Amino acid sequence: MRRNPRVPNMARQVASVAAVVALSVAFAVLTGCTHENRPSAGSGSGESTAAIGAADAGQVPAARPSPTPEKAVEAFLTIAARSYYSLDSTMVAPYVTPDQWVREDAYIQLNLMQNQAIEMKLEDFSATQGAPSSAEATTATVRTREVWRWRYWDLVTRKPKTEWAKTGYSMLYTLERVGSGWLVASTKVLEQSGDTSPTVLE
Repeated sequence: MRRNPRVPNMARQVASVAAVVALSVAFAVLTGCTHENRPSAGSGSGESTAAIGAADAGQVPAARPSPTPEKAVEAFLTIAARSYYSLDSTMVAPYVTPDQWVREDAYIQLNLMQNQAIEMKLEDFSATQGAPSSAEATTATVRTREVWRWRYWDLVTRKPKTEWAKTGYSMLYTLERVGSGWLVASTKVLEQSGDTSPTVLE
């Protein structure tokens, strides 16, 4: 999968990511995972999410389309932060398309391989929608500006692995209509600023 755009230093993990994508695609095919598919974005802190690394993935939940493209992005960002911290990709599955879920799952599997989780807090958020061409349009885009604080947790020691980092992003989300609602189909970083990697704690 693509790296998590909100963790810039993951760009150096291309080979590992590619391997995980292959495994995730194979898993999705074998298990028949062909389900459809942050201002209110929640933090990845232990106080508001499942316990760190507490993933207990089971059946992939059914899709939960949002009424508007903007709401779909907000719902995705809220649950993605929790999913990356708890390392449970089934949490985000109802808010994205099947292809995007494979990418999300592969990213989480990569972090599991590295014995780490990511805590993320959305500090600033604004969105503008590229309106669908008509009421019958099947795709839409949403551009956002996001500012995130994030750090790694060590799954072995159960303690923070790095200091907090702070990164700003200009993002482009592509959405697909499913029934009467919308799911996130892809994400793209248009611009980023701020920290590129966090300071490792001694």
